[in-house]
Formats: sequence, C-alpha cells, structure tokens
Amino acid sequence: MNDKTLILYARLILYRGLNLREGEDLVINAPITAQDFVRALTQEAYKTFKSGTVHVNWQDPVLSRLAYAYAKEDVLEDVPEYIVDRLKDTVGRKAAFLTVSSSFPGLMNGLDQKRIQKANRAMGKKLKPHQEQIARTCKWSVAAYPSIQWAKKVYPDLDDSDALLQLHEDLITIMRLDEEKPIDSWTNHLNTLEQKRRKLNEYRFRRLEYSSDETDLTVELPEKHLWVSGAQKRGDDIFIPNMPTEEVFTAPLKTGVNGKLKVTRPLNVRGTLLQPFTLHFKYGEVVKIDSPEKDKIEKIIALDKGARFLGEVALVPKESPINQLDKVYYNTLLDENATCHFALGNAYPMSVKDKGQSASEIAERNNINRSLIHIDFMVGSNDLTITGITEDGQRIPIFEDGTWSENFS
Repeated sequence: MNDKTLILYARLILYRGLNLREGEDLVINAPITAQDFVRALTQEAYKTFKSGTVHVNWQDPVLSRLAYAYAKEDVLEDVPEYIVDRLKDTVGRKAAFLTVSSSFPGLMNGLDQKRIQKANRAMGKKLKPHQEQIARTCKWSVAAYPSIQWAKKVYPDLDDSDALLQLHEDLITIMRLDEEKPIDSWTNHLNTLEQKRRKLNEYRFRRLEYSSDETDLTVELPEKHLWVSGAQKRGDDIFIPNMPTEEVFTAPLKTGVNGKLKVTRPLNVRGTLLQPFTLHFKYGEVVKIDSPEKDKIEKIIALDKGARFLGEVALVPKESPINQLDKVYYNTLLDENATCHFALGNAYPMSVKDKGQSASEIAERNNINRSLIHIDFMVGSNDLTITGITEDGQRIPIFEDGTWSENFS
C-alpha cells in the first residue's frame, strides 16, 4: 500500500468508519506492526479532521504470549487500575474509538488455554462496564491492517515482502479503495445493506431454518428482535463499527437454537487456529462438538455459562468481495464478512427493540445471551438455504444457494 493509498485508507476509516468530528478525541488501539497506518491515521485526524487529542494504545502480542507462558497466575489476573482509569477518562471525553486488527495466527499454540482464560476473564470483568458504555454512548470502529506474520499465513508460498504486498492488494480490493470514489462506493453499499435490513424487519420472523448438506438448524428469534446493518447512529452521527462490513445481523433467542451447525471456515481465536468443525445445539446450548480439536474448543467456551450459547446471527451473501477472493484470511473481521456467520457468547443489546436500561436487564427481559466473549464463526456455503417463518406460519426464502433470494433482491 503506497503512501497515497495509505492516506486514502486512513481518511476512509476516519470519515466513513468513525465520522470523526472537529475537536473530538480519538483513541487508537493497535499492534506495533501497524505503526505506518497509525501514523497516517494520526496525521489525518489532526491535519484533515482537526480532531482533539489522539490517544494511541500500543499492543505487542508477543508480550502477551510471554505473560501467558511464564507469569505467575496472580499476575495473569492482575488488572492495574491505570488501565481502567485510562479507559474511563477517554470515555468521559466522549472520544471515538478505533481498533486496528491484525492477525498473528498460531501465536498462542502450545500454551495452557486455562491460563489464557484466567487472564481474559479478569480483564473482561474489569473493563466490561466501560466497554458497554462505549457501545451505548460513543462511536467506534475496527479496521484491518496487514502484518508480515499474517501475510505469510495467508500466502505461505511467497517470500515475506511479496506476501505482505499481496495481502495489501487484497485489502485494497476488500475496502473498495481501488474504485474511482471509494467513499461514494461505501455510501451505495451501506444503502444496499439498509434496504435488506428494513425488509427483514418488515417480516417479523418468528424463527429461521438453516439447511445445507451438513447443517440442519432452527433458530428462534426474540419477539422484539431487530435486524441491524453496517451503519449505526450516535446522535446525528452515522458510523460503521466494522470496516469492512457486508452483514445484516440480529440476536437469536438464547434458548431457541436446536440442531446441527457446520462451521465452514478455519477460525482464529486469540492466536489459536481451529479447523472447521460441527456444533450440536439443544435449547440454545452447545451439547456436542464434532472435531479432532474438541478439547481446545471446549476450553475456549468454558469462560462462562453464556459462552456455550449463541449471541448473534448474521447474513452475508456469497457475492461479498472477500468471498470472491476465495481465500481464508485467518482474521475474523475479514472472514466473517465473507459468509453468513454466528457468534458464540454475548448478544448486542441493539439487536432488540428495548432501550433505556442496562445491557443485563435488556438481555434478561428478551432472553438474549450474556457472556464475556463474542466469537464469530463462519457457516456460509454455496448450498446454504435460510428460510424465515413468520408469526402466521408463512415460509419466506431469505437465502438460496448462499445468496439473497428474490424476495430481497
């Protein structure tokens, strides 16, 4: 990605992703491998958008591995107050929050998953109230940026520089940066997603039925469920939480998922790479896992009781630019936007029509899931069919052969 394209990318994220306003603080959470992108973002925030203070929180995943491997357990569970105070301060400033996502596949292989869970549980409990406040009151977005480690995983037959160049080229296509007017292209794309969202909400489906050669699943929806598309509102501002975004999503009824579900793409969870597997659900809960890596999956979903239930159901057609590239990117931000997906763990309160209360109260009233985790996994395939069942029993095709049916064209 040359300097001109990098600046274009930074402007796209700050304008369309965050809708950054003059005088508004910006918080950037990023791995140290993304320094070029962070510098471009900081330059454009100050120079073009006349932002307030730009706060950069650097992360080094190798340091995290060292802690998981060697630190004493009480150290793993120690969350210093300055971390909480820093988050509280920037939330109080009503900053916009940007997370730069870059994968390091396999980095956590060979580690004791229980130690990783302890550290994640401690951090999650301490920060979750403030993260939920961000979700309710602030603008936020997540954007991808390549690293050599990530590029080599996607393109193992290329040398380091060529693999990194190719992954940059892929990202340019995925983000529509190769189009004449990328921001206009994103506006048109978001309008298309909004049309699908409105149509889904008009039907008021009672349940969804998923069917393919390896999937046979029924998903009940809360009475007050809402389908949400890529763009969201915060006051008069419209922002995009995930860049890219190809999805329309809602929350399932926590106890209303039954049947067999095939995970169709490899899944990278905190540096642990899992090959496709099958989940069996009964009354919403994962009751059986078909996978040679069953023990690893069990440890990941042992974080809390809600980790065994679904929190999101998302629709993505096979025409997605990511799917068209026909690659597995080992990064959930990209891979989830290639195909239809679900998420184990926490449901988003915005997925039901119930405002003004805490996330816990909304979840309890509407029987949607609560958890410290939210792990997206891909289930789309070229033979996937999704049928919506209305309150009066009508069967409406939503997806046929992996894409939107004529009802949503």
